[in-house]
Amino acid sequence: MSKVLHIGPCETPGGMANVMRILAEHPPEGWEAELLSSHTSGSPFAKWRAYRHARASFSRMLKDSKSRPDIVHLHTAADWSWWRKRRFAKMAYHAGVPNIVHIHSGQFDTWLKSSKVNQKRFLSSTKKFESNIIVLSQHWKDILEIMIGRVTVINNPVNPNIGYDPSITRDTHHLLLLGRDDPVKGHQFAVELTQELRKIHPQARLTLTGVDQNKFEWVDARGWVSEIEKINLLQKATVLLVPSLFEGQPLAALEALFANCPVIASDTVHSLPSTVLTAEFGNVESWLKVYQSLLPMNVVESAQSFAIEHIQSRWQEYYSNILSSNNLVE
Repeated sequence: MSKVLHIGPCETPGGMANVMRILAEHPPEGWEAELLSSHTSGSPFAKWRAYRHARASFSRMLKDSKSRPDIVHLHTAADWSWWRKRRFAKMAYHAGVPNIVHIHSGQFDTWLKSSKVNQKRFLSSTKKFESNIIVLSQHWKDILEIMIGRVTVINNPVNPNIGYDPSITRDTHHLLLLGRDDPVKGHQFAVELTQELRKIHPQARLTLTGVDQNKFEWVDARGWVSEIEKINLLQKATVLLVPSLFEGQPLAALEALFANCPVIASDTVHSLPSTVLTAEFGNVESWLKVYQSLLPMNVVESAQSFAIEHIQSRWQEYYSNILSSNNLVE
């Protein structure tokens, strides 16, 4: 049986970690998968120590025939996330193991454009280390392929434990935001939106993850929630809000669709099914208007291309092609 090793922030809360865990728990037929964490939350020193520990572990794996992977699957955001993954790509290449660079960031293009050095070094590194580059959607392929060369599209998978239960009654005017505590995610905007909505519907309330404090009694700040809690929220909320400035392909939105929960996202967020409603980024009036037009709808079918069975099949084909190409070269 072939083995793929996923390297990235699998122990750091967030969408990328969820994707890594789903892929590792549901590898393609004929494959086994392992996770190697290269990042941790906390101080810069803690992050550096986690990175050094991952490098040491990876080095040992490459030297041991029993633990050596057949493919190294690197999960990266932009900036320092990529520079860290670059070292793993280099190590894999020199050990004769094919590597995949899986770009999750919604601002990878912005990072590349911010400096000619970034683009030049990324191109030279991925070419030198024969990296196979994955992006999350056709939207990102159209943007990034011009800058970094040939890429392949494989969508994010959704946890198969998330599904639609028609026996569960949805709450009324219960808004939900799932995301880490980062200004780009729009937590404060969600509070402002709900505050305005309460002038029309006084019973309106908001649940936030990623933050654990808020001054309003109608805001339930949950911090980080378990998968069971998240599924319960998606099954009962009136709507999921994605007011982010940018996203790669927000996993929370896909999960919401699988739970038949409507989604409203910023018009700056791409790579989602057409059933996701959009409103102008940062414009409360626009979001109120879209929310008020919200009607009961079945959105489950629109997300089926993100089902784990479909994504497994895509990765099985992709991994197999990489191994076949590598064997031909050898």
